[in-house]
Amino acid sequence: MKNTFFILSFLSFWASGLFAQEMRGTWIARNSLSSKEALAYTMDSLAANNFNTVYVNVWSRGYPLWQSNVFASHTGITIDPTFAGRDIIAETIAEAHKHGLHVEAWFEYGFVGGWTGNQPPGRKGPVFDAHPDWVAKKLNGTEIDGSNFYWMIHTHPDVQNFLIDLTMEIVRNYDIDGIELDRIRYSSLEYGYDSLTVSLYKMENNGNPPPSNTADPSWIRWRADKLNHFMARIYDSVKTFNPHINISNAPSLYSSSSYTAYNTFCQDWVGWLNGNGMIDNVQVQSYVGSSSSFSAILTYIKSLVNDHTKVYPAFALTPGGNPVTNSTLSEFVNVTRQQGFKGNSIWYYTDLVSFFPYIKKYVYPSKTEPPHSPPGWRNFFQVVKINDTLNAVRNGSWSNSTVLGYTGQSLFTSSASSTLDYYFDVPLSGTYEIYVYNVVASNRNDSAKYIISDSLGIDNQIFLNQTSSSVRRWVKLGDFPLKIGNHKVITLSADNLKSGKSLSADAVMIILNRRLSPDVSTGIKIDEITPDIKKKMNFNLKSYPNPFNSSFKVSFMINDIKPYVLTVYNILGQVYKVYRNESPSLGKTEIDFSFTDLPTGVYFLELSQVTNREVLKLSFIK
Repeated sequence: MKNTFFILSFLSFWASGLFAQEMRGTWIARNSLSSKEALAYTMDSLAANNFNTVYVNVWSRGYPLWQSNVFASHTGITIDPTFAGRDIIAETIAEAHKHGLHVEAWFEYGFVGGWTGNQPPGRKGPVFDAHPDWVAKKLNGTEIDGSNFYWMIHTHPDVQNFLIDLTMEIVRNYDIDGIELDRIRYSSLEYGYDSLTVSLYKMENNGNPPPSNTADPSWIRWRADKLNHFMARIYDSVKTFNPHINISNAPSLYSSSSYTAYNTFCQDWVGWLNGNGMIDNVQVQSYVGSSSSFSAILTYIKSLVNDHTKVYPAFALTPGGNPVTNSTLSEFVNVTRQQGFKGNSIWYYTDLVSFFPYIKKYVYPSKTEPPHSPPGWRNFFQVVKINDTLNAVRNGSWSNSTVLGYTGQSLFTSSASSTLDYYFDVPLSGTYEIYVYNVVASNRNDSAKYIISDSLGIDNQIFLNQTSSSVRRWVKLGDFPLKIGNHKVITLSADNLKSGKSLSADAVMIILNRRLSPDVSTGIKIDEITPDIKKKMNFNLKSYPNPFNSSFKVSFMINDIKPYVLTVYNILGQVYKVYRNESPSLGKTEIDFSFTDLPTGVYFLELSQVTNREVLKLSFIK
């Protein structure tokens, strides 16, 4: 396979400055998530037309669009019933990362907790069924807004913790590239008159209630400051766990001379950008139909912010319901470049489809990466197709199936002695997500046996149901450490084939997991490491006692003052603890780890620093 050569060539091309990194994003709304096939087609289309970032809807109309234990702990419901049995984040990551697309989890509805359109009469939504005291109120005592939404109380500490918990659940469990927050604002200036907010205001203002003038400047400032505090909290929470996550927001700007988001919604996105530790970048949305109007808005933005390169100007393709022309779209992008901004985000994907031929030919003729990302960050992925007989090696009796797979006919066997070995040219040593393209049929095996050979010398057995349509297409088997080089990674075995059943075989895929391998370098090859460097890279990582039953100590040597990360995870790659040190001291280091509720089994302790990585096997016994 030639993927390693391609990656190094790509990095050399980038380094030569022949094309700059540029944001090319779009939003994936609910109507593009109707099926796994629709979602896959969306990602394929965006990659083919040289977009690089997708904001996929994950929090919508009072429900999560992933399997959320946090939401279930409050409501007893794990996911929006419309998407029952699915996981939109997991599906998007598989389909997007196989193209190198960046995925940001889009919390479209922010502080909105319910919508009348998906509830029986008189109901506000599961969040408010569980927490009726969370409903935000207007000055006149009403709750519902003009779009039939019910909002959660912005100042309520439990509401803020709930949204932070939802966000952190994603950050901890998915290899996501970013979190895009939305509707971190008030629905209108009429809101903020619930009893909790009123009492909080009184406490901070000598017992005086909030002004009855909803547009009172000090009252707007007070509410905006509470939202600023929330943004700082959520930013700090995410960055503490994973500093590589990009945190963005999608505020709006309706004027080239007035700070409309602040004046109308108490949303101080300029303060987020100009302050410290609140946001990485914003996609400021505008709804104009001419490049002159758009240019005027960009000029105004530059007068507001300290660093306009953190702003990705966003525009609608159908402002006011009137579609723009190809030339207007091109003018918008050119104006953005001329004014020194680093790319655009365009909404929505469904509006983009008719523009794709023009965009690819005249606007985005070549690929590039988001400007806030290190070059090559998402370039480490490989797919082995079933017809690639050099890397998908058949043993025993395999036949073509009428059931279609990833790129055509899949294979099947009815012989228990058949196996299929998949080889990869692993580009870098690190932890990889491993996927199989699961071809399902009623007469297939309900426990297809996959053996993953990792770099620790462990043959991990994973079993997959090939009869259930709910697990068709790409299915993640887990996260596994793999070593650089060309070698066998996956074996599909029919040795547990049940009588009268067949076993399907199709494509497999590996993707470097950046959540678990954030410090893997894109610019160094193993054969370039000299013996002196190898000696320096030896951490002499040790743990004791091992096995352990509640706590253990870790000792290691630090020979470089660059940041390091210690991670404890199980054989499936599920992370249990992360310890980061941004400013280490040289020499021997010792750290205590303790666990109060851990299943008995095998775990791994990984120490990573720059290009170096060392792993220990741990055993936990209760």
